[in-house]
Amino acid sequence: MLTHHTTHHTPADALLEGGFRYTSHGRAALATALDGGLMPDELSQILAGRRIVEAFPVWRGESPAAYAARAVSEMFVAYLQ
Repeated sequence: MLTHHTTHHTPADALLEGGFRYTSHGRAALATALDGGLMPDELSQILAGRRIVEAFPVWRGESPAAYAARAVSEMFVAYLQ
């Protein structure tokens, strides 16, 4: 039996999709950015089609919380330029 499956993507899904490596880092950065006041459309503009961890690479040994703090700081700098 064939079934029809529909996936509903949110703007947050688009910012994270593309692989499972560093997913927890990307999710932490996304949550921190949104909590910090960036809007999804502003994030999309900053990322220019890239995933968060592509635009702001994770440093070796960096925890998701440390990555989120650093990446969001870099996002704000990119947004202001």
